Amino acid sequence: MNGVFHYNPGVRHQADFANAFAACGFGITTNRDEPADIHVIYGPHYCLSQWRAHPRVLYLDRAWWGHDDTKPGDGCVSIGWLQQDGSRKFAQGSAPRPKPKMQEWRHSVGRCLILADYGQNVSSIEAQAQDRFYTVSIRHHPAGHKSKRTLCDDIVRHDTVICSAGSAGFEAIKLGIPVVCLDPHNPLAPVCSDSLDAPLFRGDRTQWLHDLSYSQFSLSEIADGTAWNLLKDVK
Repeated sequence: MNGVFHYNPGVRHQADFANAFAACGFGITTNRDEPADIHVIYGPHYCLSQWRAHPRVLYLDRAWWGHDDTKPGDGCVSIGWLQQDGSRKFAQGSAPRPKPKMQEWRHSVGRCLILADYGQNVSSIEAQAQDRFYTVSIRHHPAGHKSKRTLCDDIVRHDTVICSAGSAGFEAIKLGIPVVCLDPHNPLAPVCSDSLDAPLFRGDRTQWLHDLSYSQFSLSEIADGTAWNLLKDVK
């Protein structure tokens, strides 16, 4: 079985991860149509459309923690086998992996923040949230609207966060702020409420965080084969 990493050489972090996959035996290519048994794709904007329906696609996206594509270093990405519904299957294991510290759950409930995905119209979500919370704010995706505050700065000003797809809701969970996750395929969903009508989740996050730690890997873990050794047997 041969695998190739499709990458845009003009995007530094794509080139970094392409080289890491090359170190563990994958081919790397700038040809969007390069045939292979396994295709490795970074993000939605470079050749995903060509290979989305292929049965063996490793899809890289933003990490839940430890991600930094603004400066060199051993940054992380989340990696899983792409499914036809857009979800991913991740590796599993029993050995402990590095994880961030979780803060205790916050119990105040009045202020709500909606984290909008890129291009998402959240007016109906806002209307529902206004029936439940005293104040409702919206943080738009940074690709379409730059904010003067960081994501964490906005999150800590609120008591509840609403999200759909994407990884931004992880910061709220880490900070102990309950999350309503409206996308059942989001890996955050097991420790979130699934609707604006449901009670806020403030349960145990230990097993979920352990499982999530097997969904992401650093550059060095990709280059030394750790990631592929765990991912190759995922069914």
